[in-house]
Amino acid sequence: MGPAGCVFLLSLLLGVSGTDEEEPENLFKSICGRPAVSTGIASGMEANVGQWPWQVSIRHGLLHVCAATLISQRWVLTVASCLRSKDTRKYGVLVGSLQVVGRPDSKTTIIPVSRIIPHPEFQENISSAIAVAELAYPVSFSPVILPICLPSSGVQLKNSTSCWVIGWGYSGIYQYRKPSYTLKELKVPLTDLQTCSDYYQKETLLHRVKPNISEARICSKLPEEQMDQCIGSRGDPLMCHVEDFWVLAGVVSWGLNCIRINEPRVYTNISFYKSWIEKSAISHTDFSSTPCLEVSGLPLVMLLPLIFLGLP
Repeated sequence: MGPAGCVFLLSLLLGVSGTDEEEPENLFKSICGRPAVSTGIASGMEANVGQWPWQVSIRHGLLHVCAATLISQRWVLTVASCLRSKDTRKYGVLVGSLQVVGRPDSKTTIIPVSRIIPHPEFQENISSAIAVAELAYPVSFSPVILPICLPSSGVQLKNSTSCWVIGWGYSGIYQYRKPSYTLKELKVPLTDLQTCSDYYQKETLLHRVKPNISEARICSKLPEEQMDQCIGSRGDPLMCHVEDFWVLAGVVSWGLNCIRINEPRVYTNISFYKSWIEKSAISHTDFSSTPCLEVSGLPLVMLLPLIFLGLP
């Protein structure tokens, strides 16, 4: 089966419209940001299997270093400070798992990293700089492994947009020594850059450098009822639900795991860097030579319940 046929099969299984005459790139776009499981999201709680299929773990050996986000079959995006070594042999990417501790089970895979491309800003020692990493071989898409969409120029994120942060970081202000080894999710409201900038201009941050609030950043605040939550650490995605799909709006790149009450969280704005991401990573994806975009890990008879329970 050719690439178009394989993506067409996946689009059928995940309930996405398309024809086998469409270009593989277009069919790829039709499945990004659309998890097979889209119910049961609960702010401040552990995520369900298949809820956020693009969340992956950057590994140094068996150790979880940072989170990253799957943006295509062969590329992940994170912050450059998570991939400081130029020796790609030190890194691997764990896909398809809610857990980040111990050895991967039979349903998960650690894929070696073959190339790391940091944004040029990282040469200036900017901690918020992003990076893309190429996997040694393409992942096989499944209900627990899917890419997220990059924001298009037409996507407008308003303060009312439904946005979430997910991560394996610490889950409570008073739980410094108890990181969440299972992926957790937190709904966060966006806040405008002027409000965010005003806060940091007035605030005295002991032992910390104030973030540079510009159009290259996005800010959010914790809802008042969840001020004890501090989900999200370096590399974790800020995702927003736009129309019927999820887009990668930002990446956690600055601040502590546990932020102070009313302190805005600052993210790298992915829309601002989209052209660089596409030039560095997406444009290098060769769909004509890419192996079949398989639906792997589960037989079809086991996929059907997931499909009917949680179509986007």
